[in-house]
Amino acid sequence: MVVTLATTLVVAQKLIDRGKIATLHEHATRILVRAVDIADQTDLILQKARSLDTVPCSAEDLDQLRLLSFHSPFVRDVARLEKGAIACSAAWGSLATPFALPAPHHAIAPFRFWRDITSTPIGEVRSDMTAHGAMAVVTAPGAFDGVGFADPSIKTLVLSRDGSYVFRSFGDGTRLLKAFRERALGELNKYAIAHCHAVRSICVVQSSPHSPLWVESWGLLAALVFLGIFAGAGIGLTVSGYFAKRNAMAAQLKRAIDRDAIRVMYQPIRTLQDRRLVGVEALARWSDASGKNIPPDQFIPLAEQMGWLDALTGSVLRSTFRDLGDRLRSDPPFYVSVNVASEEITNRHFRNYLETLCREHRIPASRVALEVTERSTADYVDLAMAFQALRDAGHMVMIDDFGTGYSNFAYLAALPLDAIKMDRAFTNAIGTESLASEVIPGIMSIASALKVMLIVEGIETEAQEHFLKELHPQAKGQGWFYGRPALAADLPAS
Repeated sequence: MVVTLATTLVVAQKLIDRGKIATLHEHATRILVRAVDIADQTDLILQKARSLDTVPCSAEDLDQLRLLSFHSPFVRDVARLEKGAIACSAAWGSLATPFALPAPHHAIAPFRFWRDITSTPIGEVRSDMTAHGAMAVVTAPGAFDGVGFADPSIKTLVLSRDGSYVFRSFGDGTRLLKAFRERALGELNKYAIAHCHAVRSICVVQSSPHSPLWVESWGLLAALVFLGIFAGAGIGLTVSGYFAKRNAMAAQLKRAIDRDAIRVMYQPIRTLQDRRLVGVEALARWSDASGKNIPPDQFIPLAEQMGWLDALTGSVLRSTFRDLGDRLRSDPPFYVSVNVASEEITNRHFRNYLETLCREHRIPASRVALEVTERSTADYVDLAMAFQALRDAGHMVMIDDFGTGYSNFAYLAALPLDAIKMDRAFTNAIGTESLASEVIPGIMSIASALKVMLIVEGIETEAQEHFLKELHPQAKGQGWFYGRPALAADLPAS
């Protein structure tokens, strides 16, 4: 009987090994295909950019660079280089002070490569870049989205055939890279593989930690847990007490969400041209049991981590509709915008719930706008379908924090948008020597090219308003200069 059990376990382990390796091969093949697609499109755009006969960095030239950017979802930006610096680009526009680049991290004639360079003027997003002559293409940070990295334990490298340069890394691949260079993948791990393209110098190397049977077999794991319940009862009580204390804030937040005790404040949105009040943004606020204000950047990620984001957004919507119902029903130009996650907006149940709330409160869908952060990495096809569904229902849909996230021209062009909201970091840079201030005209050009409304966040001074109004008088503004967040009862009439 013991021998039979041992044999069964050995066979089961081999089946697990075979399945694991097959999964790795499938992942690696998908990633290699995507890497070659990115390289092919980068080469094509570089070739077309180098053949342009426009005056470098002129308005006509920038328009052509933007058109090139529209052709690929894998490209974030197309730039012109001058003396080792970015002189202008499709996304940044023409820079009075060129953005200096470090020395290339790698070169395979005639191409030069950079890894993890700043791809937004405020430095929050890093990307890879490839240059040929005076033209460069910046790869979109989300270029590999959708090819499958569900298991965080899988280490992946996209690298040159000789291993001298890593184009993209997922997870800490230090040991994996060393093993690949030394041709010793088999010695590293039984779950380590390499796939190389037949023509291009591109390989994908992957490894996954060894998975014993008891890790993969939930039935056996459950049995072990059951046997350990009685012996570990004392330890269990200790651990339970620890987590109870650790989750105290989460428990308070859940109660606040369930009781609709999340406060909602409203910040005015006005036209730059005549400062007319046209809407407000709903902002969630929460205080714990001791009365301490917990910042949104703490309790919103906590709600997301605990799986309560839908419930939190529902609470904010219910409070908003109660607070502003009369105004949203009676004042035609007035609207409220609410922040939602991409996971919510692509969820049909959320959209159905929003429709139900609007119907119950008799609020036209056109008075309720949805803001989705640009840092979202949701599949743009799913997002585009969700945006269109919301717009068909009558809602406005906006991209929030524009200029600081992952989107590129192809991504934005595929989304049926009503507005983009320029991040406050650009507004704060007005009147300074910061690179961020130089790209504001470019952002306004993007809004014009996409034919969408522009809303500028973070306006705090009349000088900022004047600067923005001169460049884009049709824009709308939001910030302390126009009004701080306030309770619904304290909002101005106009």
